[in-house]
Amino acid sequence: MATKETTPLLGSKTKSSKDDLWDSSMGWFGAGSQKNNVNYWRKQKSMNFVILAAAALIGVLLAVIVNETLWYSAVGFETMETGFTTLLKVLVFATTVVAYIYLYLYYDALIQIKRCEGVELSYGFGIMSLWESRNLLQFLLDALILLPQPFPFVHFSIEIQDIFRDEAPIVYTSDNISMALMFIRIVFLPRLIAEIFLMSREMAVVVARLNNVEIDTWFVIRSLFVANFGTLMVLISVMTVSTSYIMLLCERPYPHADQLSEFGPCLYQTIITMTTVGYGDLVPHTRLGRGVAVINGCAGVVFISLIIQGVVQRVALNAPEAKVMQFIEMNENGREVRNKAAVVVQTVYRQYKLNVEAAGAGRANVRVKVHPKIRNVLTEFRYVNREKKRLSSFKEQHLIHFEQIE
Repeated sequence: MATKETTPLLGSKTKSSKDDLWDSSMGWFGAGSQKNNVNYWRKQKSMNFVILAAAALIGVLLAVIVNETLWYSAVGFETMETGFTTLLKVLVFATTVVAYIYLYLYYDALIQIKRCEGVELSYGFGIMSLWESRNLLQFLLDALILLPQPFPFVHFSIEIQDIFRDEAPIVYTSDNISMALMFIRIVFLPRLIAEIFLMSREMAVVVARLNNVEIDTWFVIRSLFVANFGTLMVLISVMTVSTSYIMLLCERPYPHADQLSEFGPCLYQTIITMTTVGYGDLVPHTRLGRGVAVINGCAGVVFISLIIQGVVQRVALNAPEAKVMQFIEMNENGREVRNKAAVVVQTVYRQYKLNVEAAGAGRANVRVKVHPKIRNVLTEFRYVNREKKRLSSFKEQHLIHFEQIE
């Protein structure tokens, strides 16, 4: 039994037996028999994050419905709360509570994985155990990401003076600001894909441990970006739609924002900005809108580089295909070398006959080495001969590699 009392929040290392050192919230759900099974905790970790991300993203969709309902039921620019919007806000708050619960369970499972791997951590789940497992900062960041949301029974306005025009301040509601900030939850989407990937690939973790490689979320995301081009395109599409809606939230309250007051033009403007085309036919008028446009431009540069890398990976030849292309090139080059050599022989022989005839007639001969036509055909022959040597060298360097593949 433990000999030292601890606080649930800070935690503390205690002198206790092996069974007493294990303390997890999952034990409340009948997981006590699996407390030393690392594969069980990995599955629990992935499952908890799937539920966490699903709740967070469902909350975003509900918040969009709240915001659109308030906007289209408004009188002028004055939005009015209704029973339906209040109910939706309560549902958004409920999804956030569920997300926080599974955020706690997710990091609790992470700590249990560390304990099963032999890492000595403080007792229970707390600040000390999170810090010792190097998860405290990420836990606080995730908790902060889940915080913004349209709270029920909370509705106020914020006035922002536009520095580009001497007009009345632009009025944003608390729902506008919280809705825009809620889209930060999109960062859970690539992690969600990574956790789903890990749930069905237990052997990948074992092989990685044997090769001293840690398969974490960032490793899986980078691997999916390279190996699965569709995943990359889905994430870019979701990011594009999200930033387009944020642009709409920033521009729609501006009284004269006729062009960017609907989602379609905002999506068009975002795509044009991300692709660095910049026609200039649609431009944001508000300070916040221009800030979002700058972020879109920077994100577009990153997305284009990722897309180019993915396209290059798709069109690049693999080793067997490269071997076939090398064989074709060598055959073509061999034929060209023979043709150029024949042209050299023919040209030299013709000039030789002309020199013989000139000598018989008492005229001066033209030296073969300095004859322009002969020099040209010799230059062409040397070029194709160098190409033949290069291809032969390439074949020797990759011969073992190709044989291993075969």
